[in-house]
Amino acid sequence: MILEAKEIFKTYKGVNKELTVLDNINFQVEKGETLAIVGPSGSGKTTLLGLCAGLDNPSSGILNLAGEAISQMTENEKAEIRNRKVGFIFQNFQLLPTLTAVENVMIPLELQGRADGARAKAIELLERVGLGGRHHHYPSQLSGGEQQRVSLARAFSNDPEILFADEPTGNLDEETGLIVENLLFDLNKEKQTTLVIVTHDLELANKTDRIIKLKGGKIISDQSLKSASLL
Repeated sequence: MILEAKEIFKTYKGVNKELTVLDNINFQVEKGETLAIVGPSGSGKTTLLGLCAGLDNPSSGILNLAGEAISQMTENEKAEIRNRKVGFIFQNFQLLPTLTAVENVMIPLELQGRADGARAKAIELLERVGLGGRHHHYPSQLSGGEQQRVSLARAFSNDPEILFADEPTGNLDEETGLIVENLLFDLNKEKQTTLVIVTHDLELANKTDRIIKLKGGKIISDQSLKSASLL
């Protein structure tokens, strides 16, 4: 098991009342599993992803990531865990505009202190996602699909144990989105990385091993597609 959520609540204080965004969330993710978290807008999907990745803290409950209780860590401790064990893909790419494609991919390696060989590995990953001739281009010189492929290469550069993807095809057209989807699952299989995706795209969700559906901050279904395919 690489990820475990135990009795997770997330609330925010409003002017007149408390708003509950996540309500008693419980689930586990096994190493190597691919999981999609789906649900309508406002159901708590992105909030849950951020908590699981240690980007925010739950109001109560325990989150264990790679055998460590990240919900009880300091911000510096969580940042260190993310640097070593986590990869991210965002809907809006989150590339640094002043860095080239290869420099963006090198960032996680440099944060780990792995500067030696970082450029060679970044170039190798860019070639793997079909950007062999675009190493020295800046994000503004790349299309949306190309930027997301740079983001993919960056996410896998530190050999993460788990990768979190927030609407990875949300800003892409259907054709480009399919290319990114295929690369995401191909790299995930090659690297044997656990994958947790938040998405509105049910076709993308149905490519994973399992789908958790949220509504009103609660888990209303948890379906294994592996077992369903065997029935």
